[in-house]
This record gives sequence, structure tokens and C-alpha cells, in this order.
Amino acid sequence: MDTPLLFDMDNAVGYAIGRTAGRLKIGLRRTFLAHGHDVTPEQWVVLYRLYETPGLSQAELGERSVKDKTTITRILDRLSDKDLLTRRRDPLDRRSQRIDLTPAGRALVGQLVPLVRAYATASFADVPPEDSETLRRILGNIEARLDILLEA
Repeated sequence: MDTPLLFDMDNAVGYAIGRTAGRLKIGLRRTFLAHGHDVTPEQWVVLYRLYETPGLSQAELGERSVKDKTTITRILDRLSDKDLLTRRRDPLDRRSQRIDLTPAGRALVGQLVPLVRAYATASFADVPPEDSETLRRILGNIEARLDILLEA
């Protein structure tokens, strides 16, 4: 008879982070849809990264939005189909593409930012600012450690 593997999933920090992140994404998606915007939270991140830094390469955009090559390609295809971005060959590296928002993409970001701000304010209403800062610091520490572990 196998000894049962004991693991307290409900109190695992990684599981709690993932569960909370998932619920945040669901709520943000609902917020976008309620305001007539058919955009996923993953697409929002890509749109905003392109808004803040136009002309990123697909690889740079994947890094900045924490998406693998397959996922970023799929997101870009969907946003391109909606005429929210354009792709152009990098003149210095023909294997690379540079991505820019279209005027419609830039306008959409302008419409989404207030929704994201309001949603974040409502979502974190019970979290004091000093706890938010502590959480960001802790998550940064975890991310830095994960970077080290992934390089090993």
C-alpha cells in the first residue's frame, strides 16, 4: 500500500498566488466585456506594453509580457485580426518583426486604462498601501529567486 502524499494545497503560497491571479483575470475580463471591449487580460498586457514602448520585437514583447513564443504569436495574431497592431520586418534583422499599435489600438488602450485602474482600486480596496508595497516586494523577491533557479 502506498503511503499517501501529504500536501496542504489550500495553504500553499504558490497555489494561493495562482488562484488569486486567476480570479483577478476573470474579473478584469468581465469588466472589459461589461464595457463593450472584447479583450482578454493577456491581450491587455500586450497592448499596454506596446503603448509604453512602441516598436518592440516579438521576442522583446514576449519577455516584457511574460509570454512564451507560441502564446505571444497567438495573442498578436488575434490583435492583428482586430486591426489593433501592425507587424513589420526589422530592417536590421530580417528574421525579427517589430510591433506597433494602430491608431485604433492606441485609442483602445486609452479606453482600457481607466477600467483597469477602477478595477484595481475595487479589487484591492481592503489592502492598506503599506501591505501592497510589502506584497510587491515579496513577489519581487520570489521572482528574483525563480530567475536564479531557472538559470541553474
